[in-house]
Formats: sequence, structure tokens, C-alpha cells
Amino acid sequence: MPTESLTGRMRRTIGSVRRPLGARTAAVSLAVAMAGAFVVAGPATPASATAAVANTHPAWATATADHGVAAASTTLTPTVFYAGQDPAGMTAYARAVSTPASPLYHRFLTPAQYHARFGATAAQVKAVRSWLTGAGLRVTSSDKAGVTVTGTTPAIQKAFGVTLRSYQVKGESHVAPTADARVPAAVAADVGTITGLTTMPTIMRPASLVGQVTTSLAKGVTGAKATATKTRNGTTFLGPARCSSYYGQVKDVTDPPFNGKQNPYVTCGYTGSQLRGAYGVTRSKLTGKGATVAIVAVYGSPTMLADANEHARTHGDKPFRDGQYTETVTPDQWTDLTRCGGPGGWAVEQTMDVEALHAMAPDANVRYYGANTCRDAGLLKAYQTINDTHGADIVSNSYGGFVYQTTGDEDPAAIAEFNRLFAQGAIEGISYQFSAGNCGPNDPATLCGLVSGSSTLQPGFPDSSPWVTAVGGTSLAIGAHNQALWSTAWGSNGWALVNGAWFPVGWLQGGGGGTSSLFRQPFYQQGVVPKELARTLLDGTKVANPMRVSPDVSMVADPFTGFIVGMTRTGSDGSTSYVETSIGGTSLACPLFAGLQASAMQAQGGEGFGWANPAIYARAGGHAFTDLTADGPGTSEAQVLPASEGVPAFVLDFGDNHVLKAGRGFDNNTGVGTPSKSYLRSFRTR
Repeated sequence: MPTESLTGRMRRTIGSVRRPLGARTAAVSLAVAMAGAFVVAGPATPASATAAVANTHPAWATATADHGVAAASTTLTPTVFYAGQDPAGMTAYARAVSTPASPLYHRFLTPAQYHARFGATAAQVKAVRSWLTGAGLRVTSSDKAGVTVTGTTPAIQKAFGVTLRSYQVKGESHVAPTADARVPAAVAADVGTITGLTTMPTIMRPASLVGQVTTSLAKGVTGAKATATKTRNGTTFLGPARCSSYYGQVKDVTDPPFNGKQNPYVTCGYTGSQLRGAYGVTRSKLTGKGATVAIVAVYGSPTMLADANEHARTHGDKPFRDGQYTETVTPDQWTDLTRCGGPGGWAVEQTMDVEALHAMAPDANVRYYGANTCRDAGLLKAYQTINDTHGADIVSNSYGGFVYQTTGDEDPAAIAEFNRLFAQGAIEGISYQFSAGNCGPNDPATLCGLVSGSSTLQPGFPDSSPWVTAVGGTSLAIGAHNQALWSTAWGSNGWALVNGAWFPVGWLQGGGGGTSSLFRQPFYQQGVVPKELARTLLDGTKVANPMRVSPDVSMVADPFTGFIVGMTRTGSDGSTSYVETSIGGTSLACPLFAGLQASAMQAQGGEGFGWANPAIYARAGGHAFTDLTADGPGTSEAQVLPASEGVPAFVLDFGDNHVLKAGRGFDNNTGVGTPSKSYLRSFRTR
């Protein structure tokens, strides 16, 4: 029998994948620099007939990867984003309107006011469109942010002053320019940045974990095969036959002791009433009334509303009222179905987001926006729609990717545009929040890091953007009376029962976070984040300037102290039925925090947060958050996942999140902590 852990074997065999962080930030340059202020990517000052647009040549398009000329028939669909008016003033206003001590605090602008003050002028729009159409490109769509065009290789090369080549990346061929794009000097000041000049499909993935329905640990996720049982209300439950309705309810007395004691079975999945009790929502009597929360994901499940209503009825909550839930989905425009996993690949994510949000804030309005692709373009379009219509007060996003990926790094121009949209949201009073991920520091030398496509230790993106609230993960023990017994930072090691003994399989998964190598420390983290943490990257590299550290806050994410979710499943015979299972991941933490924020809005008289981080950090160290540490309650506990269908029993512990460490005060594991029962009280206006 081997003695080396699974994690150790992975580290030994694929450790060469890792690349140092410190040497890689130059490729992204000032397009996404952040030092408490947002910097928009833009062209250099024109010195000739054309001007370069920084960061439009991808770092992966190197001479060694060059595979020849691009085919003349290759079609690209780049988007040219407008520079707009006064980018520096936009940044300053976004900060001021979000800072409690500022005289402009919460003086939000309407979308029309934003565009009149900071958006592109009619002259800028006309100049950019005239240049593009005059160069032979066809306009396919446009909005107030920019214009998307299409053309084949010759037309793209002519319009953007580039040479397109084919490059081999991880066995795939992708087209990209050999240098930064160049635009006519006459429109250089009108162009903010350009995306889509490559065929590299940078994609985002859902961040949910189905804790009870996975097939084997060897495939990368802990859990036994699903077995169908009946819950008390007769609903089909996919999960272990033995599990606890609340933490510690049912102990494992058949398997050998672990750490000298018999441990409880994993929870079957918490309900809305349990979570509302644990986070103080029940006591506050707040329900999110008056708030509108958007959920953004990809595609859209056709049974989402019906499933959410059935889930609420099943667990004693109120279904959505007429008009309380709306969807913006366009199935006839869905693209990249194979690469993105198709509607089925996102259905669990969307269903959990809607049900968890409704469970935490039963009276909040919920608007679901389904992007047409998991590529950047589809998600950017969704955010532009939300901003331009003020479609929500809070936007919950349970997906993510990486700046540095094995298949090609994230487009710096896209990063800049994501940040611009988040800053626009701040000015309009819209709060953006993102799941921080489920693989700790995303180390490619671990199994979950390898599968995720991360090429180095790093926090995720967009959650590491300083303009968003990154929601990390905890494990949560809820007692028999819906009370929080304890929370720990979410991070699990596993032991499999082999020949009557517990055999270690190594570190498995945990909430994401860490120090960014790309974004400078935002002002709200100054004096809260330890200096040593802000100046030390995840690979140990010391940097001169303090950097952004995530997550900001944390809520329950551990799939083995997860949330019970219900959705319609199609059987092999074509029949459909409603089933339930337990799901977790920071995909759960994010909509739960959005629901909590909806109730916080209600507590402060219905006023929105906008950029929520300054208000969150102003409460750091106080009673609003519970500080989670490495030796706190729960860190000596463990749970048992019973054996099922040939898969052995597993023990999972709490609080070990690889290189991310919980500690006193702010840490890169849980941020400022997890909201306490006093969190909502801190927003009361009377």
C-alpha cells in the first residue's frame, strides 16, 4: 500500500506547472493597476499616425509558440470600448460615494447621470464607429460601453494595425496579434481598450460543489456515490442514507474512532430556517424587503422558478410572489455550449443561487441574468445591462476564473473592462460580490488546483478585483435550535477507511483567497490587513508595495455543512422529478451574503450600499463579525461520510486550508471574519 498522500503525489508529479508570480505582472501593466484607485487601460499619447492600445497583445502569444500565419478565413469579433469622459474623475467619484466619511457618501448617480458625466460622448461614439466601418468591419452590436465588430483576418489586420499569427497553446491552436493593436491617432483618445483580438476562449466556471452526489474521491471531490432515500416530507434525497439534520445529531458508531472519538455523520444539508437562525436574520425580523438582488450566471435552467417555489414549500418557506422573481435569458443566442458545459453544466449552480438567496432574504426581489456564453464577452454584456438599467442593488456572482491559466492568461483588456463596470456600479449604488473559489490558493500541485486550470498559486478573478466583495468560505455547525454552535475556516483533509484503519489522502479543498500579484492594496484595507500579509505573495515572494488580499468576508461554504437544494431531474426514461441534495462551495456563501446584505439594506432604511467594502472594513474588529482563528471552536472536530456502493467511508476535518491561514484579525482565509448575529443590528438606523 502506498504511504505517500494523494496531495504529495500530485505535488511531486506536477509541481513543474507552477510559475513564479512576481515575474508575470509586467505583461498586464497599468491596465489593471490598483492602488485604491481604478486605472482605465488606454492608448499611449499619439506620436505618429497611429497609437498603440496597451495590453492588447496577449502574453501567451510568444515567438516559441508561433505556429505560422493565421488563416485568411479566420473571423474575429473584437469589442472596442470607449474611453469616455474623465476616467480619473470617475475613479475618484466611485471612491468618494462609497466612503462613509466622504461628503459625497451615497450620493449615487442614475445611469443617465453617470453617462452624461463619465460616459462616451456622441462625438466619441461617432468617431470610433466611423473608423471601424470605414476599415471594412461590420458592426454586430453596440451599447453605451462600446461597439462590437466582426471581420476576417485581412480586415482585422488592416483596421487594428496588427499581424495575426497562429500560436500553439497546450495542444490547441489560437490566433492572436504579434504586438499591441494600433488605432488611428484621430480616435486614440476615444478608445479605452479592445478585447476579442484573439481566438483564445478564456472561460469562467461555476463555483458550486455537490458534496453528497459525487462518484469517488479519486476523481477529485470527496463524497460517496449518491443513494436515493426519502426525507421526512417524502421528497427524494440524493445522498448518504445516514446523515445529520443538524450538526452532531447522528454519530457514527459503526466505524473505528478517529482522533480517539466517535464523530458525527455529515449534515444532510441545512434549510433556510436553520441558516436564518444561525446568522441572526430570524431574530432581526428582517427579510430583505425593498431590495433587489441580481444573480448572474451562464445560460438558464427552464425549471428554476418552479424548483425554487417547490423548495420553499417543502421546507416551510414562502414561494416567490408574482413578479418577485424575473429572468433575463435569451436561449436563441446561447453560444459555446460544449466548451462552457452547456445549460446542464450550469443548472445546479443557478438553482442553488436562487434558492439560497430566497432562503436568506424571503422578501427580496430576485432578478436572474443568464449570460449567453461563459466567455468574458457574455458576462461583460450582462453587467453593462444591469448598470445601464440599474437592474439591481446587489449583484451575486458564483463563478470565477484566474488571471494566470494553463490554457492562456486572462485578457488584460477584459480585466480593465470588468473593473470599469464594477466602478460604474459603485457610482450608481450597485454592489458587486463574487465567490472566492473552492480550492484555497489554487495550487496546481493539488488535485483541485490542477483540475481548475490554475497555473500558479493565486486568488481567483474577478473575486480578487478591489472593486468587488470577495466572499470566502467557512464550515458551520448549526445546532438543534437553529443556533450557530461554531464556525471555522473552510478547509478539509480527508482520511479513507482502508482495511479497518483511517488512511490519509491529503488536503482536499477549501475557500479561496490570497494576496494578488496584480492589484495594489485598496484604501479600505489599509490599517486592517497586516503589512506582512499584503507584501507577501502566495508563492512566498516579497513585494515592495502592499497588494490586494482576499477574501473580504466569509460565510458557510463547506459542502458537508452545506445547503439542501432541490431541482428537477430528468431520468433515463425521459421522466422528470423533483429531487434534493446537499450543495456547497463559495457559490453558496455568495448568495447567502447577498441575502444578508439585502436585509442590511432594509435595516438602514432601504438605502443601497454601492461599493460595500468600505462599510464592511469599517466594521472590522467589532461585534459585527466573528473572528475565526486557527485554534478556535470546531478546529478539533471531524465528520464522517459513510461508505456507499463500493466507496469507503471518509473522515473530513475542519479548519486546514492549505497555505491560507486563519488568524487573529484579518487573514487570507476568512477576511474580516464571518457575519455574527450583530451584523444586521449594526445597520439599524433607529
